[in-house]
Amino acid sequence: MRRPITKLKSPAAATNSQRESSRRTTPQLPEGRVRPIACLRVPNFPWQVEVLRKPELHDHSAIVAGNALDLSEDLTNMPSGPGLGQASKAAKNSLSARVVLAASPDLTDVMPGMSIIEATSRHKGVLIIEADTALYALMFDEIIQNLEHIVPDIEAAAPGLAYLGIWGLEGLYGDDAHVVRLLAGAVDDFDIRIGVGDNKWLAYAASLLSRSNSGRKITGEPGRFLDKFPVDSLPVPYSLIKRLHAFGLTTMGHIADIPRGPMEAQFGQSGGAAWELANGIDNRPLMPKRSVLGVSEHLDFPDPTVSMAAIVTALESLLGRAYGRPQFIRRFARQANIQSQVFQHAPWTMRVSFKDPAGSKHQALFAIKSKLDMTKIPGPLEDMRITLSGITGEAGRQESMWKEVKRDTDLQETISQLRSRLRIAPPIYQVKELEPWSRIPERRYALVQLSSCSSDEETVKVD
Repeated sequence: MRRPITKLKSPAAATNSQRESSRRTTPQLPEGRVRPIACLRVPNFPWQVEVLRKPELHDHSAIVAGNALDLSEDLTNMPSGPGLGQASKAAKNSLSARVVLAASPDLTDVMPGMSIIEATSRHKGVLIIEADTALYALMFDEIIQNLEHIVPDIEAAAPGLAYLGIWGLEGLYGDDAHVVRLLAGAVDDFDIRIGVGDNKWLAYAASLLSRSNSGRKITGEPGRFLDKFPVDSLPVPYSLIKRLHAFGLTTMGHIADIPRGPMEAQFGQSGGAAWELANGIDNRPLMPKRSVLGVSEHLDFPDPTVSMAAIVTALESLLGRAYGRPQFIRRFARQANIQSQVFQHAPWTMRVSFKDPAGSKHQALFAIKSKLDMTKIPGPLEDMRITLSGITGEAGRQESMWKEVKRDTDLQETISQLRSRLRIAPPIYQVKELEPWSRIPERRYALVQLSSCSSDEETVKVD
């Protein structure tokens, strides 16, 4: 059992001189080498998306609930550990694993990461909204695409949170203030906050103090700026924040008063990461992700439906609109993502990866219907959104110049698709010679069942 820290003292016992002597400052780069980072944050992003979709929620107290996430992994670079993967999978659907992802602004004492049990005990009868993570990711991807027209280096850390490398943009847009105005103007329909600092954490902290659709930049000593910040703003698990409060550590200044060693001994590696952040130290690099070109189409059903005919018709209509876009001229898609809101049920999603890139709505629909036949619809669908991604300029398949080979290849592809759809070997046979010289007719020819793999051929002799 881990021994408690004996050197943790009440924050009130620390003097100003002790505080200044114990605090490390962020290493400063030589002049001209500072690379400022901007943090664009959409507070309560899942809640804002839900209000955009259903404006009547604006006047209700509600909580967006989802599965628990390990927020400390990005800071500590530690995986869950051997043997923990199966345990976390088993507990994924348990009630204790359900946490708050976002809440309406009136629920000021409900924090992201708080368990649903704790949140509902504070606010009985509050409306619980099941998180539509696929929709949140899709909406945030659209925001990132708009920002890429201004800043090339963007790291989408999570839906509603992005870091942008704004160094070297002075010649294009002017100083950081002009860049912030451009970033704010590129995001419509959302209430955003922008912060600018020398690292990710300082930029994030600055965004916490910025006003609606505006920005703030940290200048001067970061320790003084962070001194009064509450520990609730740390990107660490909610359980660690509760433990910090139990020790009387309620601000960044309280954590900075303690040496790193005792913090790590008591709170583990996440405690060491919290100590670094409290001192303005963040060595995480900006990791821009390559944007993936995608085309999305959406429609609403007149009434919630479970009719497969209506669903297939909707898919055909959406695919026709998607493949009619200019982006699909002589291009192919490798994957389709389908999202739907389900009446009185959690949102439903389905991902279909095409064996061969689909260059038309008929090819894509065939593959989607094959998987849809094996999928159970959880309830009446209220709407449908399909996103085609992995768009490429080539089909990724080389045709043969010989007609016989091309014919056999097309036949094998058809059989493979039928096998995937029927989930059994398709009853297609070919007559082949075995012993044409035999006096017994049954030995001369045989029926050979065709398969996508020659090793799976089944021989059935002709009677």
